[in-house]
Amino acid sequence: METKKAKNILNKLKPILIVILIFSFVFFLRAETANISGVPDQMKYYYQEDSGIPYFSEMDSYYNYRLTENLLDHGYVGDTRVNGTEMDLHSFYPPGKSVEGYSPMISWITVFFYKVANLFGDFPLLLVSFWTSAIIASLCVIPAYFFIRRLTNDYGGIAAAVLVGVSTFYFSHTFAGFFDTDMFNVLISILVIWFLSESITATEEKKKILYGVFSAISMLVFSLSWEGWWYIFYLAIVAVVVYALVAKFIFNVETFKSWSKYTSKVQWLREQPVILPLLIFVVLSSLLMIVFWGGAFFSSLMGPFTAVSLQSSTTSAAYPNVYVSVGELRIPPFYSFESPEDSVVVNVGGIIPFAIGILGLLMLFWYIGTKKTKGNEKQKALKAEKPRRGEKSRRKKARKRRNARKKIGQEEAPEIEENKNRILGPGKRGNYLYYAILFSLWLLITAYAFTKGVRFVEMFAIPVALCAGIFVGFISDYLKNHIKKPSYHIIAMAVVLVLVCYMPVSSANTVANSIVPGTDDGMVNTLSWIKNNTPQNTVITSWWDFGHLFTAKADRPVTFDGSTQNNGRAYWVAKALYTSNENLSAGILRMLSSSGDDGYIALENHTHDTGKTVEILDKILPEDKATAQNILTTQYGFTAEQAQKILQYTHPDNVNPDLLVTSVDMVGKATWWSYFGSWDFSTNNSTNYGYFMAPANATSDNNSVTIQSENVTVQINGTNATGGLKIGNRVIQPHRLIIVATVIKR
Repeated sequence: METKKAKNILNKLKPILIVILIFSFVFFLRAETANISGVPDQMKYYYQEDSGIPYFSEMDSYYNYRLTENLLDHGYVGDTRVNGTEMDLHSFYPPGKSVEGYSPMISWITVFFYKVANLFGDFPLLLVSFWTSAIIASLCVIPAYFFIRRLTNDYGGIAAAVLVGVSTFYFSHTFAGFFDTDMFNVLISILVIWFLSESITATEEKKKILYGVFSAISMLVFSLSWEGWWYIFYLAIVAVVVYALVAKFIFNVETFKSWSKYTSKVQWLREQPVILPLLIFVVLSSLLMIVFWGGAFFSSLMGPFTAVSLQSSTTSAAYPNVYVSVGELRIPPFYSFESPEDSVVVNVGGIIPFAIGILGLLMLFWYIGTKKTKGNEKQKALKAEKPRRGEKSRRKKARKRRNARKKIGQEEAPEIEENKNRILGPGKRGNYLYYAILFSLWLLITAYAFTKGVRFVEMFAIPVALCAGIFVGFISDYLKNHIKKPSYHIIAMAVVLVLVCYMPVSSANTVANSIVPGTDDGMVNTLSWIKNNTPQNTVITSWWDFGHLFTAKADRPVTFDGSTQNNGRAYWVAKALYTSNENLSAGILRMLSSSGDDGYIALENHTHDTGKTVEILDKILPEDKATAQNILTTQYGFTAEQAQKILQYTHPDNVNPDLLVTSVDMVGKATWWSYFGSWDFSTNNSTNYGYFMAPANATSDNNSVTIQSENVTVQINGTNATGGLKIGNRVIQPHRLIIVATVIKR
């Protein structure tokens, strides 16, 4: 008796033990990045904070950290409030930018973790921020497991949880030291859809209402976590509406009832199997988001239209679109044999999880049409049949055995209870149809999204992983019917799980052991010097990549950064880097650091032509104020008053100190800043230029020197140099060849 009770308790605890094990597994994979194994041991100290933890792996982490530090310091994420609006005065200076649209959940959660951690010791915010992403992201295995377990069984739930937790792109953006909002994207997406699905498929009114409320609250949390929340909002609505119509008019499933049969409209609504949960989700989540976001909720619903234009070459003001240079917004190939690591298939976990996911979706459609799912009619027919000889006696004996078990307090076998609770199974044709439609639309919508950038593969991986879990669950059921010994079935399913999960787990392990922090002591020491030795109003200009690092470590404002890179400033900073006219470069930096956009905006208000504005600024910015005024009035017909209004911004009297910070990585990025800096406004196009660095060995023979490396071949005879870059079987002559010689004396 005690043994049976212990088994029952163990079976009830089994799901909890499983999710704890899976969570621990994916968390410790993410935690491996703290060892920065991608850096040689003798160099690791160069990539670590004074406290010993590595620097963040990418620059957005420093932005989130700085705003979280603000929240902890004075209760809101902005630097200050201006006329009631929270402003970040470090970014896009001057005048700074509003942070009213910032998704605050990352800061709220981190501050909460910080306060809890400091109940047990002294843990700096930087350390807590370093680990937060690994903790939150690993939690996604919990809803994934219970979602697919409810549809199939434990094996399906385990497969889905592992595949979601180590999905390649998601993992590469949520390990320890990657402090960004990606940590919420998978976790809360699954929660929204899971709770709504439970509400749709529930048969009891209370459960429909309860799960509908949970789904709406999850939707609010998602809107506080990521600006792209709208995609799951639209997906949920479209999936439920399509299911209701298809099920009603094609499959004769009663997804909604006519109210002509009801005298009470309230009663009609309460008995709606699909309309009630959908209404709860849409109305309640919208109200909650409006309360928090106000009118910004409605502008956020326009997100799909903004996403469509991400690949446009220009912005609305004819300046080039910097987003085309952002790595995460490049369009990935579906699969590439030349560089498979960039493909969609690899970024969702590999060819096997992808194929298994598609098979899982096909299995849902297959089950819709099989006799097995048409169980309601079949069960009725069986009940109508007269019992065969001996059948009545066997049923009576079985009934007695069940009653006897109940008398001694023994519950039914756990696997029977689990099958009773499954959403998919015999007689549940409507549920198969719902999930087939849901996952099909989920895949299609997110597949379209990754045509706007590889970063959206993260969303595509969710339905792939969940469908793969469904397939594994079906395989488990099939093998259980053909393998009589339970131990053999367990071994077989262990093999299946290893085959399905090996590739993404191996990929995650590779990522975790190859991470190199996004900065090092050289850059940080430079920024510390700036912080300690320059006035507070000093403005730092560089290409946008390191902007967030500069604001966090130097505590100085920047011209632009990763949250403000797509505007006219990008062109002007690129022009300052690209031009050979040092006076023009200095004039650009003076204008941007002291008046921001006001100079070129004021001029364009007169010209109404971006190309003409650029032409004029190219002439006046290198000159002093008096000469610039003369150019405006004599060459372009401005009045003295008009010229003065423009010059107060282009040649301000009170100039902020400005610093131009460059780094060796900007050599590799030259193809992009030269592309933007040489933009042709008449054709809305450009060409780019590249700089290539390569170490090489030199050998001399009389008056001739030969320089050879993997990428460069150069022959020097006296004062003549020939050769260039080796590209395939060709040698391309460069525009300019610079040789830095290091002589080793022996």
